[in-house]
Amino acid sequence: MTKYAVIGSNSFSGSSFVNHLCKKGHEVLGVSRSPELHPVFLPYKHQTHENFKFQQLDLNQNLKGITSALADFRPDFVVNFAAQGMVAESWKTPGDWFQTNTVATVKLHDELRKFDWLKRYVHISTPEVYGSCKGLINESHPFNPSTPYAVSRAAADMSLLSFIKAYNFPVVFTRAANVYGEHQQLYRIIPRTILYFLTNKRLQLHGGGTSIRSFIHIDDVCEGTQR
Repeated sequence: MTKYAVIGSNSFSGSSFVNHLCKKGHEVLGVSRSPELHPVFLPYKHQTHENFKFQQLDLNQNLKGITSALADFRPDFVVNFAAQGMVAESWKTPGDWFQTNTVATVKLHDELRKFDWLKRYVHISTPEVYGSCKGLINESHPFNPSTPYAVSRAAADMSLLSFIKAYNFPVVFTRAANVYGEHQQLYRIIPRTILYFLTNKRLQLHGGGTSIRSFIHIDDVCEGTQR
């Protein structure tokens, strides 16, 4: 049985990954700033998972508590989904996004690097760090963030790159885009589209509906993240 700590376990992707791990029989510690949500948003709540434990701890307020919980649990892998999301809203109070996505996150990384028993840290980032792109790009593509949200995430990613060089920190990055699936929040585009269709309402598309996007199912993201 492998031990995983999932930070941001109440998020859509985080809770789905917890469910994915529990189904495979792994021991999981979930950490999130909010209490566990209604089961409709937490897929792992639909079954009894004796190997799952949850602690409500805020990355901004309870770093010592998170560090202590991780030290007690001693996970083989730490997977961090925690971040202040929502691109458009980040323009209103950008400092809040930098506080969570950069300052608090870098402080967490500085504690994780001291855990010599940690096999791998998986940092869930975003393709927003690359800015507007066309066609296929690889991980060496230059960062070109264009929003406070994207800049705050890119800053944490770049800090981790320095940790690799300075401490040989065992980190890998994932940057999945346009993820969808069961238990997703209703304001996201696919569940929102389904809801509007069922209620016979007209859905407003931002940008005039000219954008072309590819979507990936959360089950595929979870499988890839574990690998």
